[in-house]
Order: sequence, then C-alpha cells, then structure tokens
Amino acid sequence: MNAKIRLVALALCSGAFCAQAQNTVVGTGTFGSGVNEPSSIQNTIVGPGNAGASNAGQGANAFFGYQTGMYIKDASRNTFLGASAGTNKISGNENVFTGYSAGNKDTYGNYNVFTGAYAGFNSSKASNNVFTGWSAGYSNSIGEHNVFSGYKSGYLNLAHNNTFYGAYSGMNNTTGYGNVFSGVSAGYSNTTGIYNTFTGIQSGNSNSTASYNTFYGSLSGRSNTTGQYNTFTGINSGNSNSSASFNSFYGSHSGNSNTTGGNNTFTGSNSGRLNTTGGNNTYTGVNSGYSNKTGYSNSFYGYDSGRLNTSGFQNIFLGFNAGYGNTTGNENVSIGASSGYSIASGIKNVFLGFIAGFNSTGSANTYLGSRAGFKNITGSQNVFLGNAAGYNELGSNKLHIANNRTTTLIYGDFLTGKVAIGGINTYATPDTFPATAGAVSLANYKLFVKGGILTEEVRVNLMSAWADYVFAPEYQLKPLAEVETFIKENGHLPNVPSAAKVAEEGLELGEIAKIQQEKIEELTLYLIEQNKKMDEQNKKIEELTKQVKILSERN
Repeated sequence: MNAKIRLVALALCSGAFCAQAQNTVVGTGTFGSGVNEPSSIQNTIVGPGNAGASNAGQGANAFFGYQTGMYIKDASRNTFLGASAGTNKISGNENVFTGYSAGNKDTYGNYNVFTGAYAGFNSSKASNNVFTGWSAGYSNSIGEHNVFSGYKSGYLNLAHNNTFYGAYSGMNNTTGYGNVFSGVSAGYSNTTGIYNTFTGIQSGNSNSTASYNTFYGSLSGRSNTTGQYNTFTGINSGNSNSSASFNSFYGSHSGNSNTTGGNNTFTGSNSGRLNTTGGNNTYTGVNSGYSNKTGYSNSFYGYDSGRLNTSGFQNIFLGFNAGYGNTTGNENVSIGASSGYSIASGIKNVFLGFIAGFNSTGSANTYLGSRAGFKNITGSQNVFLGNAAGYNELGSNKLHIANNRTTTLIYGDFLTGKVAIGGINTYATPDTFPATAGAVSLANYKLFVKGGILTEEVRVNLMSAWADYVFAPEYQLKPLAEVETFIKENGHLPNVPSAAKVAEEGLELGEIAKIQQEKIEELTLYLIEQNKKMDEQNKKIEELTKQVKILSERN
C-alpha cells in the first residue's frame, strides 16, 4: 500500500478526523459545540490548538492553522489560513485572512481580505479592506475601504479609502484618507494628508500632513511635508519640495531642489532643477530655468532657456538657449534661439530674433531682428530694428534701422537727439553725424539726410524776426550808390551770403528766405522812392512844357 494512503487511513482510524453537525474537523484541536444553539454548521477546521473552538454562528467558515478563528462565535463564510489568523474574530462575515496572525485582532469586521503574515493584525471593527503583504495594514483597526499591497504598506493606518501599493508605502499613515500611494516607500511618512496620489519608489516619502498632491516617478516629491496641491511627474521631480504649494513639475529632476517656492510650473527634464524659493515661474523645456533658486514670475520656454538664471525675476525667454546666461537680470524678454544668450544681470531688455542681442550684458535695449546687436556687449538703451541691425554697434543710446550688418538706413543718437537717413553711419566711427558745414557748427541740428529730399511742402518755423523790419521808420536803407559800390567790391548784395560761402556752408532755408524777403522789401522801398522822384520830374517836365508852349505862342 502507498505510504501516503497508509498515513491517511491511520489518521482516520485514530480519530484525528471527525464530523460534527456537518462540520469537517482535521487535527487535534477542539471544535466547540457552540455557546448558542444550534451549533455552527458547514465549517471546515484544519489544524491544532483550538482552531474554531468557540464557533457557534451560521457556519460555512474555513479555518486552516493553529488557533485560526479561535474565538469566533457568530461569523460565517470566513476563510482563515495560517497560524493565529483571525484568532480573535467574534462576528463578521466573508473575510479572508491568509498568513500568520493575519487579521489576528479582528473582531467584528466584514468583507476584509488580508494576505501575509500580520496583515491587518490589529483590525478590529474595520470592513471592506484588502491588505496584502507582511504586516500590511498592521495597525488598522477602524479604517475601511482600504487597499494595501506590500511589505508594511499602510502599517499604521486608521483611516478610510486609501490605496497603497509597494513595500512601506503609506507606512505611517494614520488618519489621512483618499490617498493612492504606489511604489516602495511611496507616501512613507504621510500621517494625516488626504487625497494624495504618489506613484514611484519613495515618491512623497516625507509627506506628512499635506493634501491634494499628485507625484509620479521615483523619488518625486520625496521631501514634501506640508505642501499642497502639487503635481510632480518624473524621477526626482520636486524631490526637495517641503512646504510649497500649487506647483506642477513634469520631467525627471524637474523642480528637484524646490523647497518653499509656490505656483511654479516646470515641464521638461531638469527644468527648474535648482529652484528653492522662487515662485510663480513657468519653465518648459529640458534644462529650462535649471539654476533658478529665488527668481520669481519668470517664463522660460525652450531647451536651456534661462538655464543660468538664479534670482532674476519677471523674465520671458522663448527659444533654444534664449536668455541662457541670465543670472540676476529682470524684466527681460528674449524670443528666438539664443537671443539674449549672455544677458547676465541686464534688465528691461527686449530681444526678438535668432541670436538677437547674443552678447549683450547691458540694459533697456530693444533688438528686433535676426542677429540684431550681435556684437554689442555693454551697451544700454539701444534700439536696433531689422535683420542684423546694429550688428557692429558697440555703444549705447543708439538707433539703427537696417536690413544688413554693414550700412544703416536710419541712424540715431538718443543722447543728442540726432537722426540720420540714407546710410550716413557705416560704423567707421562711433558717431558720424556731420559736425560742421564749413565754419558753421551743426551741433544743434537734429536731422541729417544723405541725398535729396522731395516733398510737396516744407514749413519753416523761424527762430528770428521776419524781414518786415525793413519798413520800420528807423531802418537805414542804404543809398543805391553805396549798394553799387558794395556790389563792385564784393560781388553780392549786402547781407546776402556769397557764392563761396554758400558752397562751403550751405544755406539755412529760414534765414535765406528772410534775407531774400529783406531784399524784396528794400527793392520795394527803392521803387517807391524812384516813383516819387519820377512824379516830381514829371511835374517839372509838365511845367516846362507849358512854359515852352507859351513862349512859342508869343513868337
């Protein structure tokens, strides 16, 4: 006869197996007759040590192991597998405890599933829990609707509606509810925080009382303690965040060092990695805002955009490497790949275009156009408009409107208020405005045009009196003989510039118009004087004519 068959036969014959009221008992333990009649039926008890000893309920229980369901009285449809599993169960239905001391202290709970040694060990009145893993939900006594899976997951939990997956996940949670922790040590230190979702190894590891956080990725939000309404996605994202709230970090190491900075949105690997207390920042792109620590209200979009920014604030950088070198500068706008690349501590700059203001470290510059202001390093308060406008300009307070790097169509100097049109500036000297016209200083002139000006009308606002002074009684009108002498000696009218002087110094339109008017009015006075003389002569001639006629008639 087969050895196993002989052992079973021996056991049956020795009384180790017996049937009581439709119950099946295997082992040396005692199956109670039931405190309350009728005794429980349809139970299966396997194991020594008073397994199911006090059972008197509706029955249909299955007890496997030493002291399993030892004190059960009014429970039914329970399955306890493992030494001391459900030992203290009194009532409660449809529980499944598997593992040494699983659900050991459970007394009145219903619909629980505990799998693993000490799983749900102290559960007493709790129901609808699923604990899987060594000591999972160990301290849970009243918390319901929880799912804990993993070594010591939810170990200290007393709350409801939590889901913990992974060894040590939610281990210290006590009254926090509505949490989902997935990953080894995820939400490890959470105690009272609610409605958190932590996914990944050690994600939200230090979270204690904070709520409404969502962390995805290994070590994401690892140091968060009291910060709320945060969303961290990616390995090490928000790793050092402690008390900051309303942050959204997406990408590995994004917001890695953030501690108290709030209202930040970092998207991309290493974005805002060193941010500590800076708030209200938006970084999008790998390494964007990487070095920012205390800077606030910045918006960086693009790979390495604003990478070296530490404390600069209210900057907008858009494009690959845009504002890369900015450290403490503020209120800058750089749009375009590598625009404002070297800005460092400059403030209030606007750079728009590919490598616009690439080398600039100055402030209050406006460069619009690809390569605009490329070589300008320390200049400030410049305005460069157009492709490569101001490319070679090294100074400050300059205006360049151009479409190439060699010749500027419109050039200006904001300090002197001068503007030149027509390619006057070619970078040969810092300032190429004409300084003189012959011996005449042009210091007060503001507009210079190379080439002609065609216009339908020019209005000149005279800065001196008009020529009507000629008609004043005190005006000394030169005798014509004196004028004749002056003309013979000088070759031009009195008070009128000579041809040589005009050739050398040019004309002032307002002044020459006044001089010409002066000569017209003087000529008018000469004509009036001549007319008077002619009238007198005519009278004398008429008088003489009469006398001649009389003399003729006498003869």
